[in-house]
Amino acid sequence: MSRNEALAAIAAIARSLQLHRARKRIEDLFFTMENVRIMSRQNEACRRPESEEYFEFYSNYVSQVPPGDFFQLLNGQVAELRGLFENVNEEQALTLHAPYTWTCKQVVGHLIDAERIFANRLHRFSAGDLQPLPGMDQGPYITNNDYVAPSLRSLVDELVHCRQANALLLRRIKPESWDNCGIASGHPITVRALAYILIGHINHHLKILRQRLGK
Repeated sequence: MSRNEALAAIAAIARSLQLHRARKRIEDLFFTMENVRIMSRQNEACRRPESEEYFEFYSNYVSQVPPGDFFQLLNGQVAELRGLFENVNEEQALTLHAPYTWTCKQVVGHLIDAERIFANRLHRFSAGDLQPLPGMDQGPYITNNDYVAPSLRSLVDELVHCRQANALLLRRIKPESWDNCGIASGHPITVRALAYILIGHINHHLKILRQRLGK
């Protein structure tokens, strides 16, 4: 290969590399723009639900979700839960505070149960599985599970893992699926309302637990 041929080949390779880099930059730009578009649609999808999206019984829970970024509120409760119970010993966790009839451990167990059940409804409805789902009788869940032997720390860990799994699930729900509406406990409810109930239900019980624990 002559010197001129070698220089021409090098120039062709350089042009090819420049084109490849330019194409990669364009692809990255479109990928970023698409992500921004998806995030914008998701932010709109997870707006606060309207009152007609849920049965009036749940209005107390929805109202206890403060203004702010939905996912920050959802994930922020993990630190709240760990912080509240960090210095609570086992004796305190098993103490009944009149007029309440559940120990703090049992309340955490109830939060685990509700987190799973609300998430099951949310998961199924968001996927388009709109078969009517039964209500929850919370009593047997407390009566028929052991809340003495498991440590408070292990119960809090279980609740946190449930919440973290639900946060990941909510991240991948299509924006249009937040509008899906199914029947639970005999009443229509949207995916959006169920997502807010996850936050509001825990806030409701955290408020009572802080009073009980003097925090």
